[in-house]
Amino acid sequence: MYQDYTAIAILLLTAVPLLAVATTVFFYVKNNDRKTPLTKEDFYR
Repeated sequence: MYQDYTAIAILLLTAVPLLAVATTVFFYVKNNDRKTPLTKEDFYR
């Protein structure tokens, strides 16, 4: 059972950052109409 939990933990640790990057890129492309580069304020909303 211990190995199953470590496999799930490793999967989550790798999947969550990839999902965060994917959503960030998606919203960047989606909001690219305004043609302004992302600033630090965009990440803290």
